[in-house]
Amino acid sequence: MKRKILFLSQMYPYPPDGGGKIKTLNTIKTLAKEFEIYAIFVSEEQPSKKELCELEKLGIKIKVFYSDRILASVKDDYPNLLRKFLIGIPHYVFQYSHPEAANYIQEVINNFKPDIIHIDHLNIAQYLPKEKDQIWILEHHNVEAYLYWTRLLHSRKLTRKLYLLIEMILTYLYEWKTLPLLDHIFTISEIESKRTQKLFGVKKVSAQPFVYPVLTMKRRDNIKPYILFIGNLGWPPNEDAVEWFLKQILPDITKQVPNVEFHVVGKRQPDYEKHWPKPKNLFLHGYQKSLTPFLRNARVFVMPFRMGGGMRIKSLTALASGLPIITTPLGVEGLHVIDKQEVLIAKTEKEFAKLVAEALNSKQLRNKLSNNASQYIQKNHGSSLNNLFLKKYDAVVTNNLAMKP
Repeated sequence: MKRKILFLSQMYPYPPDGGGKIKTLNTIKTLAKEFEIYAIFVSEEQPSKKELCELEKLGIKIKVFYSDRILASVKDDYPNLLRKFLIGIPHYVFQYSHPEAANYIQEVINNFKPDIIHIDHLNIAQYLPKEKDQIWILEHHNVEAYLYWTRLLHSRKLTRKLYLLIEMILTYLYEWKTLPLLDHIFTISEIESKRTQKLFGVKKVSAQPFVYPVLTMKRRDNIKPYILFIGNLGWPPNEDAVEWFLKQILPDITKQVPNVEFHVVGKRQPDYEKHWPKPKNLFLHGYQKSLTPFLRNARVFVMPFRMGGGMRIKSLTALASGLPIITTPLGVEGLHVIDKQEVLIAKTEKEFAKLVAEALNSKQLRNKLSNNASQYIQKNHGSSLNNLFLKKYDAVVTNNLAMKP
């Protein structure tokens, strides 16, 4: 008889159109090979019947709770934000609170009787039962307090800095209180494992292998040099990356490559965009179901990140498609790529612009990076790694069941 997992997540992972969704979908599909799964999602989106079928056909029981609170602006709910802050609950947690979901989860625990509760993103740990009768495993996508710290460093508005400072402190306390309760923590990278152990003193931590397929496509060498960025512009690290690139890097690139174009693909946020420059060579495409045309047309992929944590899964999208990456060190944190071998890493604005211009102008350089990137993906993110994850997961479950009285 298969062991049972109650899988709790902050997003429904289909369609896999973002980094977090891609990771969650891969995990739940891998676990479904050996475990009976009941999955409950508190989601900002309402999946269609067709999208629900993508998991149901794997034998996974599903329940989705839609919440409009997740995407609600902090500015529209200051009184509630203040009330939660005063009792020590970070916005990162209470924006995913859902009383109906909490009651349903408790009913499922009573009736389904899971052997394991798998928490996908730490904020969903708020739904863990008061009494621990199961093995608790966390899939930790980021050290959230560290993420807020990087945002705090680069935010300019005093009110935002104050919000981020409070949120960082409360989130750190939430992580510090919650992480020791887990039987095992799977992080997105070895760096995140070490960061989690160092900041919170927890021991049962290991990096989860991340599988990503090679994307075979014939690249078009457009007449105009084409720079690509992909990411949801509602996510502050993405917002900051695009704004910094537009203001501090693209003008220098345009001087060196006058006919260059900068294309941005991802959900749009007009409130943010109104503060951006609007050069004629900027193209904002919004959300796209298929990234293939953009990946095929682009010459280079930029990741100008100054804030964030974990792993930017969009880097794997570019590597898997053989698209040359120019990035900051933070952009490829958690990967084992080497500068000038699979990617080009810049530490200053001037260096970033120089490397982008060089890559745009040199087909030989682009081919070298592309070939190395494809080899990197096959070696470090091949499908066989899912079997390693299952073995590790089985070992964690077996060891913890043996220790139960």
